[in-house]
Amino acid sequence: MRQIFIVVLLLTSSLFAWLDFPEIAPHDDATCGHLKAAHSLQFPPRPMTRNQAAYDVSFYDLDLQIFPDTELISGTLGVRVTALEDGLDHIDLDLHNAMTVYDVTDLDENELTYTHNDDLLDVGLPQVINTGDEAEFVVFYGGPPESAGFGAFGFSTYGGEDMIWSLSEPYGARNWWPCKDTPTDKPDSMDISIRVPDELIVASNGLLAGTEEVEGWTTYHWEERYPIATYLVSVAIYPYMHYQDWYVTAESDSMPIDFYIYPSSYNQVYYNYNLTKDIIAAFAGRFGEYPFLDEKYGHAEFVWGGGMEHQTMTSMGGYSQHLISHELAHQWWGDMITCGNFHHIWVNEGFATYAQAMWYEMRDNSIESLHEEMWGKRYLGSGTIFVEDTTSVGQIFSSNLSYNKASWVLHMLRHILGDDTFFAGLQEYGDQYRFSHAITEDFRDVMEAVSGMELDAFFQRWIYGEYYPIYSAQSAYADVLEPGLDPLLLGSWIDITIHQHQTSPLFQMPVDICITTTEGVVTFTADVTEQDDEFRYFVEGIPTAVDLDPDNWILRSVQNGSLNDVGTILMGDINGDGATDVLDIVLEVSIIMGSYQPNEMQTWLGDVNMDGNIDILDIVNMVQYIL
Repeated sequence: MRQIFIVVLLLTSSLFAWLDFPEIAPHDDATCGHLKAAHSLQFPPRPMTRNQAAYDVSFYDLDLQIFPDTELISGTLGVRVTALEDGLDHIDLDLHNAMTVYDVTDLDENELTYTHNDDLLDVGLPQVINTGDEAEFVVFYGGPPESAGFGAFGFSTYGGEDMIWSLSEPYGARNWWPCKDTPTDKPDSMDISIRVPDELIVASNGLLAGTEEVEGWTTYHWEERYPIATYLVSVAIYPYMHYQDWYVTAESDSMPIDFYIYPSSYNQVYYNYNLTKDIIAAFAGRFGEYPFLDEKYGHAEFVWGGGMEHQTMTSMGGYSQHLISHELAHQWWGDMITCGNFHHIWVNEGFATYAQAMWYEMRDNSIESLHEEMWGKRYLGSGTIFVEDTTSVGQIFSSNLSYNKASWVLHMLRHILGDDTFFAGLQEYGDQYRFSHAITEDFRDVMEAVSGMELDAFFQRWIYGEYYPIYSAQSAYADVLEPGLDPLLLGSWIDITIHQHQTSPLFQMPVDICITTTEGVVTFTADVTEQDDEFRYFVEGIPTAVDLDPDNWILRSVQNGSLNDVGTILMGDINGDGATDVLDIVLEVSIIMGSYQPNEMQTWLGDVNMDGNIDILDIVNMVQYIL
């Protein structure tokens, strides 16, 4: 018996003909389809082959029939590739050995040579192609995807009904369909056709182009017309309840928001799901317009306890505002711009985690809400945000490093640059790498260009270094008085030494110094670059407290220091020459400007140039010395 599958390849019309392939026999290990594990059980990646670097995929056409009873899939994949160098005579695709390849043909159904070993499908092309040339072929395959490694494609149940799902990040797409499984190669577009028993509904990427019902089976035809990374291709299958909301842009364009939910979940999820359009609008104001506006955004419930940002259709295992905002932010940071490799996963996860905190800031119109959210994301332990070992999925998805500490990098950078520059930089980053991929240095370079600041030391220390700064401040102040019958307090000069206590290398960071005085509160920013850095400020009133980073803009620890009163400076005959004159005025200016130092009192003599006269030349010399 043979199954007939249609493959639709969008050019001017269907290029792939009706094609036949064998029906797959049920496998013996038909286990209960409940969720059994997490990302960590996906197999580690094989490095991209030399051949895979020699071509680019421009289109995939995936057509699957899914058999819930036997937990098998059966399908075809049409592929269009473009050669990036001359002399290309074969194409390597990633496909786990648990899948069986039945045939590979060209568009005219002529069989092509192929081998399938070590999770690699090597397809021989009918003729050699050179740079810029295209080749197209079709793979017929099938098998038990769960046997390929749990965590990428699962047969589960919910409420006694079949619940079939995919979650391919980071290396799981190859577990259930042949592809060049790397985040740097995004096809320009993709067709996804999924055939399931009639009672089931399929949610996937892009727009639903139509459905077809034939003899107890329904095929859902989804079309993704934006570039998409392989790990973001997804299916979520269940007897869903489907309803729709709308996002309206500032220019009054509208876009559907599709919700595929368990019918029993409606009352639970409705309130927060109803906020989705508001979160899109909030993020669009800061990140630029929603990137997939010509298609949709949506949620499809599935059996995981978290979520996964599948492009235009997030798989949701919850309904909190934290989860909704995080996964939605990925549509910009992760889907529109994808990490160039999983060493730099923080440009996906750190961005989305910081967006969670920003949603509460914007929702409440409160910077305090931002700081409260960020305080809960502090991580003060070891390890680098840069993922050293990308064969460890646990390291890639470290909540402490890739998510929480990485979100603090953006939080700190925002304060360093200021809101206007920071958000202008994010939008420029989005424009430059739209529908492509990026790594840390790409983001750094954009932010440097927009801000005009040198940020290499910042990124080097926080992304590639460990730990955090531990600060303390030692302070000494002197009151500045105008003498007379009733002395007038002019203010105080205060010396502050900021010390870094950590044993790891120093952090070169601007640090806010908040000085509370009898007249109020004033904040200065000190550029701390040394283990012991000294700073001097003139303030109104008498200092009563000194606080470092009081608003928690830095991922740091602060130890309490001392604030010492070292005496009084009497304005008047400051240089002790027996007269209150213009030289004393110069010294007053120096004190207020922060240039006066008590241990240099001997410098402030009348005859500075030692020519035997106290005159205008001495004043000029003093001013030059001060400035």
